[in-house]
Amino acid sequence: MSLINEKKDFKIIADLIPAKSSVIDVGCNDGSLLEFLKEEKNIDGRGMEIDQQKVQLCLSKGISVIEGDADLDLYDYPDNLFDYSILTYTLQATKSPKNVLSELVRISSKAIISFPNFGHWKIASSLLLKRKMPISEKLSYSWHETPNLHFCTINDFIDLCDEAGIRIEKQANLKTNKLNKFNGKNLLNSYFNEVGLFLVSKIKN
Repeated sequence: MSLINEKKDFKIIADLIPAKSSVIDVGCNDGSLLEFLKEEKNIDGRGMEIDQQKVQLCLSKGISVIEGDADLDLYDYPDNLFDYSILTYTLQATKSPKNVLSELVRISSKAIISFPNFGHWKIASSLLLKRKMPISEKLSYSWHETPNLHFCTINDFIDLCDEAGIRIEKQANLKTNKLNKFNGKNLLNSYFNEVGLFLVSKIKN
């Protein structure tokens, strides 16, 4: 989705992925992230994208991509096929976020997930003072045309991972461009970060 900040997000995502890893970018848009990761980390990357025009853009760049829906088509992949799966600003637009998240950590050893934080103070203020759904640089759609189906806060995501048996390993702060070991819920993170970006993995039984 258009929310991604290439300068910040791409660098942090690249810092999470070792060189020569196998990667699938689900909802890969025009393939810019995969291009960046190939240049920076020499990854073996492929994409999945629901928009046929964006699939054609990826193919024109020489990126391996299939047209597919995260809600429907991740089931076709075998367990642990990839080292890393990536889902940037798409989880909240899926029909079943829990299932999609579970599939991502099934088909890869680790997953990198990012999403707009609907618990950010600007959103809370807009709802409180204006009594209207917010429109901002990060959330530029009106309520009746937004692709977002599930309005998720950072704390909601943490709870979802706990419910789905998924371990959160690291959390990024896009304001400071830092990666930190995840140490549980933090009020400041939930209130002041416009974006949640996490490294997660499946809890082994």
